[in-house]
Amino acid sequence: MFFRFTAPLLLVAVVSTPSLMAQNPSQQGRPTATAPAESGVSSDSEVHYATAQQFQQAGQREQAISAYRSFIKTYPASPLASKAQFQVALLLEESGNYSKAFDAYQALVARYPDTAEFEQAVEKQVLIANALLQGRRLKFLGMAILPSTERAQQMYEAILKNAPYSKHAPIAQFNLGLSFERQKMPREAQIAYQGVMDKYPTSDVADDALYQIAYTYMQAGLTGSSRDLSSLVLARETFEDFLLQYPKSEKAPQARDNLATIGAGEGGDLLRIAKYYDWSKNYRAAAIYYNDIIRKQPNTPQADEAKTRIEELRSTVGDEELRVGSERAESGEQLALRRRLQAQVETSALADYSGPPKRDIVPDELPVSRAPKLRTNVRDMQPLPAVEPLLPTE
Repeated sequence: MFFRFTAPLLLVAVVSTPSLMAQNPSQQGRPTATAPAESGVSSDSEVHYATAQQFQQAGQREQAISAYRSFIKTYPASPLASKAQFQVALLLEESGNYSKAFDAYQALVARYPDTAEFEQAVEKQVLIANALLQGRRLKFLGMAILPSTERAQQMYEAILKNAPYSKHAPIAQFNLGLSFERQKMPREAQIAYQGVMDKYPTSDVADDALYQIAYTYMQAGLTGSSRDLSSLVLARETFEDFLLQYPKSEKAPQARDNLATIGAGEGGDLLRIAKYYDWSKNYRAAAIYYNDIIRKQPNTPQADEAKTRIEELRSTVGDEELRVGSERAESGEQLALRRRLQAQVETSALADYSGPPKRDIVPDELPVSRAPKLRTNVRDMQPLPAVEPLLPTE
């Protein structure tokens, strides 16, 4: 698994500094500034904003944040309000308070969607979430705490909610899947990766998303606690789709290696099922699974073993006994019984099966011969009452 970054993490913002105003005795210690030189006259909002800038330039971070927040509260409709909110977020990020910085950027894109800093703010949010997912520690009351993958997940979800069409949205959608993987939530991860394929099919992470979907299936299929053939089959099919759609991807060699690994795991499970049928002298069913191994994993040790055993069975019981489709006709009950037995056998052959011994497996129901019901009561022998025919109507 990996992260894609669209730009380096920028923590320090550089802003222009207006010229200082002469300080009067009542304003000693508080930086002030004049209005733009061309106007010659300063409005209250411009003076307020310039004061916050001077605090920021002087390195007085807390005072600058307070001044910018005061400006936003006093002049919420000012064209400078969005810029003030952006500076608050930058200062919080510079101080290492990434969670609050993210929330400040979130306030910017939610309140001022038309601001010129919109894309830059979304990019900052993605980088903060990436850093958190990558292992950067958050701070709480000035103390570092362990990174929170769940918090990163919430950040990606917030980004996609407020900026689903941003140029950074595909990265956020992809890394949302990574955050679910880190939390051992494969199904949610697959849905997030599929979101990349559905919403951003031409993005540069679409191939990575398809690869990760296949990878999560493979992990589920090869894990001892949840090993199952269906996950391995889905992983194999998805890796094959990946190689078909993105043959030149940098992940293509790794996908081929994974297919070889899946083939060995899937072949082992199929071989166990085939051997069980072989042991129970159901040679026709055993031959079906042996041939399935040869077809799906032609260049594996399991395929070589399956070929050898099929030749042994042919020489022992003959081709007719192994031919599919030569069995006699079955009733509906017999067919249902056979299918139930086959499902039970395949389940018991899996690596993580913990049910009763194979010898104890019995069908849930046995075919019942339904004999005709006997009449045991004298009333059953009474003649039926006569029925008067309908009179003609014409």
